[in-house]
Formats: sequence, C-alpha cells, structure tokens
Amino acid sequence: MKKILYLFLLISLSSRLDAQDFQSFSSAYKEVNEVKAGEVNFRLESMGFFWNNEFKSELVKGYTLTGAFLRPKLTFAPVDDLYLEVGANLLNYNGMDHFASVLPWYSARYRFTKSFSVVIGNLDQTNQHGLSAQLWEPERIYTDKPEAGLQFLYSCKKLHAQTWISWEQFIQQNDPFQEHLTYGLTGNYLALQNSELTFNLPVQLLLLHQGGEINTNPNGPRPMAQTHANFEIGEELGIHVGEKLKSINLNSYWLGYDALTEDTNTLPIAQGHAFLIETTAKTRNSQISVSYWNAYQFLAPKGRILYQSASYTDPSITIPERSMLTAKLFWQKNIIKDARVAFQAESYLDLKTMDLSYSYGFFLLLNSDFLLKKF
Repeated sequence: MKKILYLFLLISLSSRLDAQDFQSFSSAYKEVNEVKAGEVNFRLESMGFFWNNEFKSELVKGYTLTGAFLRPKLTFAPVDDLYLEVGANLLNYNGMDHFASVLPWYSARYRFTKSFSVVIGNLDQTNQHGLSAQLWEPERIYTDKPEAGLQFLYSCKKLHAQTWISWEQFIQQNDPFQEHLTYGLTGNYLALQNSELTFNLPVQLLLLHQGGEINTNPNGPRPMAQTHANFEIGEELGIHVGEKLKSINLNSYWLGYDALTEDTNTLPIAQGHAFLIETTAKTRNSQISVSYWNAYQFLAPKGRILYQSASYTDPSITIPERSMLTAKLFWQKNIIKDARVAFQAESYLDLKTMDLSYSYGFFLLLNSDFLLKKF
C-alpha cells in the first residue's frame, strides 16, 4: 500500500497539466498544414526510449525496453495536396550489437478534399489511430515494424474518422506460413462543445486475420484461417476548468472480443467483454488518469497484456474475471519546436489478488526538417 500511496502523492504533486498522452506525444507523421508545395526536405524522426515494466502477474513477466528508433527520409510535395516520403526505419536496442530491425520506408499521401485523404505505403500512425491501450499496446511504436498498407482519413469539425488495413506478413505461392493483416476503423464524433463542456462519442473496431489460399505446410495440412475482432464504444465528457487545470474528463467505455472463426480459434477464449470507467485531469504539460477495469473473458491480441484474461505466451494460463484499478501519469515538455521530452508512470492494482504491477519510462523525441531545395 505504501507504493500506491507514493504513486498517488507523486501524481498530486506533479507539474500543472496542453496535455497529451504518450500516443500523441510519439506521433511523427507530418501534418497536412505543415506541408509546403515545391519543397524537398531531409526529414529526421527519432525517439530514444527507456521503458521498464515491473509486473507481478501470472499473465506476463517483467521486462525492460531501452534503445532508439531512427527514420531518415527525403520528403517532397509537388503540390499542396500530394506528399511523398522515402527513407528507412532503423530500430536499435541498447546492449545489442546490431540493429533489431532495418526496413525501407515509403509513404504517399493525397488529399482529395480538405477533409478526406488517402495514405498508401507506410501509414500515418498519429495518436496510434486513436486506439486505446486496451486494444493496442502503446509499446508497439518501438517494438513492431511500422504499419504499411492502405489508409483513408476523414476530418471535419464534428467527426474525425479513419479506416486502414496494415499488411504485416506477405505471402507468395507455396510459402510455409500464413499472411497476417490488421483492419481498423476508428471514429470520434463531437456531440457537444461550448465554453464549459465537451462531449465526444468514440468508436473503435479492430480485426486481426491470419490465413491465405496460396500458402502450404510441408509438415501437414495447411493452417486454418483465424479472425479475431475487438470493438469499443464509449462516451467522454470534458469539463473545462481554467488555465492551470485545463479540464477534467469523465469517460466510460464498453469493450468486446469475438473469435469470428471460432471453430479454428487457437486462442483459449472465444468471446468476452469488459468495462472501463476513467477520470482524467489535464493541464499544460501533464495528464493524470485513474480508472477501474472490469473484464470477463476479454482478449485483445494486440492490446496491453495486463488487461487481458489470458497469457500471450502460455495459453494454459487464463484468468476469466479481472478487476483492476489503474493510475497513470504522463508529463511532457517542449524543448524547442522539433524536440520534446516526456516521462510516464503507470500502476496496476489487481483487486482480486492485491498484486501491484507498475511501469515507468523516459522518452526524448526529435522530428526535424532540413530544406534541401525549393522549386
């Protein structure tokens, strides 16, 4: 209990909260309004990270992630509505003698109208598509290869929405493995906004598919296809307070899981649901949240493991009913226009076992453009 009291004391004494969360902090894709026609730039995106997980759970053991990713790119906008990027994505973990990943980077964005755009190649992962940590582990920004595929984005005053398909494993004729892909759809509808209140209605859908028709298995029958679905609906009420404490949010979400190919499902659970109640305080540089999580046979194969009802590494370990209290602190500071630093701490108290897990990390991000030629 002393650790819990210390964490809440740390939160209460933290610096005043235009607060963002880690998902938006780590976003690097260039905004539409930052693109200037006729410019060729060298763009450098990088983030150094130190993230330590101290888990006390049957589902997962603790681990540490420390290193940096680097994306050197050449960018060009022939016109305001067309933006191209070509470069590489390099991932390095401290203490490893070689790069963990070296991948080419190509991304093209075309804006049909002021509200509607398409991205092909490496995707715009700004704010991690608006997905919650329960459905999409934030660590994937520095553990997984960058998403690539096809993406459509729509943004107007009342509605922000996007849909995308990310191709994670490509197959050719007679490959001995399955293709892997993720389809997503997220939307946020602004139902009310005035000087005192903001009311949003977010929706999230995530489909994970493994399959293929041209692959083979030299050791026996071809693996059966699998499709897993996660969905989330919620409400977010923001109360505008003032300049120091900007807002307080009262949010609630309902989440679901369904194995659409139940007869070929290899996961230990076929269907489940969860409920999240959260309050968040935002100031200029920080965001604090306290939430209650209740779940029954809930799985999100891409989500944060501590919220799940089964282990990713050992399917025999299942905890059908989950009840957990979570506290999170995120602090960031802009150093200069293109550089910022952040600290994050999280604690997870399992209300059934009274086990306390916690995580903390430090991040330094740099996104800079260097003009090479203007036509």
